[in-house]
Amino acid sequence: MLASPVSPPSTAADLHESAAQRRARLLGQLQTVAAPLLEQMAQTLAEAPDRELFRATEVRLRDLGQQLAAAAHQAGLDDRKKGATEVPAPSAPAATRTPAMSTTGPTTSSPSTAP
Repeated sequence: MLASPVSPPSTAADLHESAAQRRARLLGQLQTVAAPLLEQMAQTLAEAPDRELFRATEVRLRDLGQQLAAAAHQAGLDDRKKGATEVPAPSAPAATRTPAMSTTGPTTSSPSTAP
């Protein structure tokens, strides 16, 4: 599968982006991914003998089309990720020590208080 271009993290300005702006940005990403796949499709068709147009060539074109669809889907998913950060989150603080058991005296469930 092809690597999809990584989109930058969402910012406050992204929240006010219009649908047309988002569409234009996604289209640019898809054109970048699609160009090499379309080149491979054109080469496959140009080199295929007539007797293979409905055999190996058809399978190859279908595979390339599925790669394009998968890349487009991934670009759409990546574009919708919210809250992405550029640095890893800090580690959690260490837990405090557990308080020691009280040894002030026997409890009611202690065997020493049984009659």
